[in-house]
Amino acid sequence: MIKFVVLAIAISAVHCQYGGYQKEQAPEYKEQDYYAPAHYNFDYSVKDEHTGDIKSQREQREGDKTEGEYSLVEPDGTLRVVKYYVDGKSGFVAEVHREPGKYQPAPEPAYKKQEPSYYKPQPSYQKAEPSYYKPQPSYYKPEPSYYKPQPKYY
Repeated sequence: MIKFVVLAIAISAVHCQYGGYQKEQAPEYKEQDYYAPAHYNFDYSVKDEHTGDIKSQREQREGDKTEGEYSLVEPDGTLRVVKYYVDGKSGFVAEVHREPGKYQPAPEPAYKKQEPSYYKPQPSYQKAEPSYYKPQPSYYKPEPSYYKPQPKYY
């Protein structure tokens, strides 16, 4: 009985020393925005009459909303205009318009076509010189082995 009382006092002393076991709940997760929303506006265009490369693009973004359009002249002279937008989680939505006959078709590439080669190698009429090296036969024959292993008894 005395042992039981001493054991109970020791357990309560340890319990009081560490304040007892209390299950703490994890702090609630809160998603925080550490970055400012994206805001930008840009455009560019190329008009190269020599190669027929004519294109342009314009785009603006404010937070999750993005709008823009780009256009290009296809090789057959058709102008393709694409207007697009992204609004939050809706995804990429594009509208494509084609305007045929707006421009002249792109010029053919200016490069020189390679001419075929008519050079044919001429045969050589020199006879090949004979080879005078003649390998000698080998007369070495290995000696037979007369060694026979003897069995070992344990």
